[in-house]
Amino acid sequence: MKQFLKRILHFTFLLLLIFMVGMILPATPRVSESILFVKNDKDSLLANVDSPRIIFLGASNLLLGLNSQIIHDSLRLNPINASLFWGIGLIYMMDNAINYIKSGDIVVVSSDYSEFYGELAYGREELLWTVLDVSPSSIMKLRSEQWLNIFRFLPSYSFSKFALTEWLFKYENAIYSRNSCNRYGDMYTHWGLAKPKLVPLKKIAGDFNSSIIDELVKFQTRLREKDSFLYITFPAYDSASFQTFKTKILEVENELKKKHFALLGTPYRYNVPDSLAFDGAGHLTKEGCDYRTRLLIEDLKVQMREKHWVY
Repeated sequence: MKQFLKRILHFTFLLLLIFMVGMILPATPRVSESILFVKNDKDSLLANVDSPRIIFLGASNLLLGLNSQIIHDSLRLNPINASLFWGIGLIYMMDNAINYIKSGDIVVVSSDYSEFYGELAYGREELLWTVLDVSPSSIMKLRSEQWLNIFRFLPSYSFSKFALTEWLFKYENAIYSRNSCNRYGDMYTHWGLAKPKLVPLKKIAGDFNSSIIDELVKFQTRLREKDSFLYITFPAYDSASFQTFKTKILEVENELKKKHFALLGTPYRYNVPDSLAFDGAGHLTKEGCDYRTRLLIEDLKVQMREKHWVY
């Protein structure tokens, strides 16, 4: 029995040692080439692009759903597409962006509808990889809710460092890589590719999370303190995804209206034909990006006229 317990202790110690070593190893070549590392490039844009600026925050519905050149040419504003993947979470994106906001900035948030349900807005494994490999300086800024969401991914993160495929094969995804964004932060490398089979959204998990609305209210307050402005708009979903989750989508719109946010358009307005969708809900082809961008410009111009801004 003692021999058995000793072996168990040795095995446990070995696992703990491997876990600790994995935690301190640098990012693997595969991860270093992933879309996660575009976060540093976008922080550089937030820090260095001159005013007047319009900043877009959200998940892949903006990352693969915007043509900022059209915004630049039409509104004479300097666009920054600071959007990241949904697994990083809207809360982290807002907390990160607020450090770079300048007086007069216009901030447009377009969060995926799923981030208003359950705890998704507090991040998943992509957030863990971001704070450990991409931006370690932000690790101490995570909230308790974020740690509760991502803690369970620590073992898979650590042990992934010992997978030979992570080190021996340098593979850059043709679409989702750190080199996939243009000078504005738009992901554009898929624009010239053949359109794959569209995969509509399969689920929006969890109950409506009113605390996410509260976080948007707080974010708006912090923006106003910096003499900047918040607008909220909606993802450009394909018809199948929209129809499947229409009830939840409209619930999000209703809750935003209750807090009197300045809304750009409606969910119905941004329900795009399937022909303009690329590979998933909110991901658009080049034509889809142009179409959605022109809708945003029209809605922004309405708001600017009301505020007597010149564009």
